[in-house]
Amino acid sequence: MSDTTFDEPASPTHRCGKAWGGLRSLGARSIGTFNTWRKRMDQNSLERALAQIIETANGHRAKGLPKGSPAYVVLRDKADARIQVFASKWGVSIAVIEAQAPALADLHDLCVPDKKIPAGIKLLVGLLGTILSLVLLGAASGLVHASHDWVMRFVVR
Repeated sequence: MSDTTFDEPASPTHRCGKAWGGLRSLGARSIGTFNTWRKRMDQNSLERALAQIIETANGHRAKGLPKGSPAYVVLRDKADARIQVFASKWGVSIAVIEAQAPALADLHDLCVPDKKIPAGIKLLVGLLGTILSLVLLGAASGLVHASHDWVMRFVVR
C-alpha cells in the first residue's frame, strides 16, 4: 500500500471555504451587534419611562400629597411592571436594575404611609406629662424651702 493520500475535490457548496466562513462569521457578528443595539434601545426606553414615573412622583410630593397615597402605589406598580418586562425579555436580574436606580427606593418609601399616633394616646401622654411636671415643680420648690430653712438654722445658731 502506498502512503499517498488524495484530496477529494471540493463540493460545490464549499468551493470558497474561506470566503464562506467569513460570511458566516459576519452574519453571526451582525446578529450579535443587532441584539446588543436592541437591548440598548430597550434599556434607554426603560430609563426614560422610569425617569418619567419618578418625575411624576416627585411632582406629587411637591404638591403635598401624603405618603401612602394611592397615586404613589399606582406609579410604583407601573415602574415594577416595566422593570419585569425588561428583565424577563433580556434575562437581567431585577435587583441589578433596582440597584442602578436609587430613586426607585424613594418611590417604594413613598408608598408606605407614615405612622400616625392616635389622638387618645397623645391626650394621655399630655396629661401624664402635665402631672409629672407639676410633681417635679413641687419637689423642686420643697427642696428650695428645705435648703432655705437649713441655711437659716445654720446661720442663726
